[in-house]
Amino acid sequence: MTIHVLGFPTTLGLPRHAVRHAPEALRATGLLDFLGQLDSRVIDHGDMALPPGLRSDPVPVRIAKVVEAARRQQQHWQRVARPGDLLLTIGGDHSTSLGTIMALAALGYDFDVVWVDAHGDFNTVETSPSGNPHGMVLALATGLLPDAMDGVIRPDRLRLWGIRDLDPGERRLLSEARVEVVSPAEVRARRAELLAGLRPNVFVSFDIDSVDPAEAPGTMTPVPGGFTGDEAVSLVADIVRGRNLLALDVVEFHPDRDEGDATGRLAHAVIRAALEAWRGQSPIRSGSPCASRSDADSRPSACASPTRRLYSP
Repeated sequence: MTIHVLGFPTTLGLPRHAVRHAPEALRATGLLDFLGQLDSRVIDHGDMALPPGLRSDPVPVRIAKVVEAARRQQQHWQRVARPGDLLLTIGGDHSTSLGTIMALAALGYDFDVVWVDAHGDFNTVETSPSGNPHGMVLALATGLLPDAMDGVIRPDRLRLWGIRDLDPGERRLLSEARVEVVSPAEVRARRAELLAGLRPNVFVSFDIDSVDPAEAPGTMTPVPGGFTGDEAVSLVADIVRGRNLLALDVVEFHPDRDEGDATGRLAHAVIRAALEAWRGQSPIRSGSPCASRSDADSRPSACASPTRRLYSP
């Protein structure tokens, strides 16, 4: 079994220069050194080459670019993934996770998406106040924007935990689709029940803004009243424990907004908790702890080696 690491430094969902450096910043926390200790083969595929997001693009063009990038990510995962492998993507704005959902669906998995976030990301062009596609990811995945792409997952497979900031139209769409939407307070009160309701296969998409900005300032969309850092780490470990973790994404980390590397350390701790829980229930794996693989769209690096960005600022 192999842990595949992919940097997805996208700003297509939220045009902003600094977020594209997040994969580099997360690797700098010692992430690859940690992964190399897990008795698993680790392949760092480097950072996928992606164009920058442009605010000057009309919203439909921005959405089309997000979908195209997601298709490239899907194709990459389909080329490299084998049964039992773990796909770890470090983004990037939350459009990072669209390609992961598309890939897992194309690979034939029946899975729940546990979307740990302050926001629902269920907007359409008509309901979005900002027009930013990172707030439309789950609407895209479920087919609510048919001009952009067909749906690849049913709404009843979505588990939105930590939600506390919804746009009015988005709230209506979520209610109509009967998506599970749970606030941090509800997660605390109903944690065992929520965990028990998950399917055996899960994809965990962790948005930094799910954590209260007092502990995770390094994000562009902070919302007070989130999880504490310890709660987030514990929750992710509990989601993984006893289930088959297919993929993990960590997104919306803006290193330039961080304070004392608090958010980078938190992101590292979330990944560590998820993978330690994954390792604790997986069969013993053999083989080299580090490897590399060439790919047309992303350049691999050996475990713990520096990764180059594949585009110019």
